Amino acid sequence: MNCKSFFSYLFLLIVLFVTACSEPERPVTKEEAAKIAAALEDAIANRNSGFLNSLLSTELLEKRIMEQSDNKLSRSLVANTLTSIKSGDFGRQVIKSLGKTGTYELVKQYEKNNHQHLIFRLYDQEINYHDFELVKVNDQVKIADVFVYVTGENLSTSYAEMLLSMKEEASKPVDTKDARQMDLMKKYINEKEYEKANKIYHSLPEVLKKQKIYKIIYTRIASGLGTDEYLASLINFQKEYPQATNMYLLMMDAYYLKKDYPGTLRCINGLDSLINKDPFLDYYRALIYRESHDAANQLLCLERLHQNLPDYSPGTLELIYRYVEDNRWDKAIPLTKAYTATKNADQATIDNLYEMYPAFKDAMDKGQ
Repeated sequence: MNCKSFFSYLFLLIVLFVTACSEPERPVTKEEAAKIAAALEDAIANRNSGFLNSLLSTELLEKRIMEQSDNKLSRSLVANTLTSIKSGDFGRQVIKSLGKTGTYELVKQYEKNNHQHLIFRLYDQEINYHDFELVKVNDQVKIADVFVYVTGENLSTSYAEMLLSMKEEASKPVDTKDARQMDLMKKYINEKEYEKANKIYHSLPEVLKKQKIYKIIYTRIASGLGTDEYLASLINFQKEYPQATNMYLLMMDAYYLKKDYPGTLRCINGLDSLINKDPFLDYYRALIYRESHDAANQLLCLERLHQNLPDYSPGTLELIYRYVEDNRWDKAIPLTKAYTATKNADQATIDNLYEMYPAFKDAMDKGQ
């Protein structure tokens, strides 16, 4: 189980001027939001980042950063900071994080303060969520801000806090060399060159390393430096930010590494309550119950997962194994037949199951 997450695109500092948005914002209808959700899910499934990039408005994001900073920042500084998002880096990083097998799926659509919101789940062994705030400008639906669950705050808040900290504490702004180093650190993290990323991290100015977002980035680096280093980074973050809304997501790994399975379940359930609700999290619950040797609750979660997400292959395989181990062949045989008939079936895993349980293979062959 791995709950490490994606956030390398958050520390992007290059230069380009972006004008502020002056057109009035209007509400998006439920129907419009639903169409955007379907189109976005389809685009990312086809590994096309262009649609997501076209939706994310740097002008609206700039406006919200200014609001978050109480207008203490210059617009040109804010615009300069959003260069990479303007150039499409947000969407590219999402696609890169998903690899070939990852998914980017709609979890829920809801309304808050007269604004339509879409929550998407990013998953490819690592999990994160994006909550998009939608508005309409010039008859076009746009993403005005993104709540990133791994950071526990909106993109606008992360940028505002970062820029205000630099303004208030730094004797000089981050220079071009530092910007290049941060870009290189992001590259090393993406390439899983964690030792190299760690060396760059420790060379960065203290004003950056004091910021919350960079402390989260360090947990990402530490995840590749060994279990002890990773666990220590998570525990240190928890001590410094005990009330952070992203704590459930970050601490799932910490409790799991300590084999504190009740603690891991509390984090999963807390995260589920924040999202209200994601049926996929039953997969994580099932894995924890398996580690806890609680077959009854594991089965309950797997059956519920299959009912809600029948096309999720790893969940189906776990359920097949559970049925076979419980000698529930009346359940295992039809489910295995249905699964092996799908185009993406993992036949190697099924063959391994047959080797482990030859009597089950005989029953399958006989069609019992």
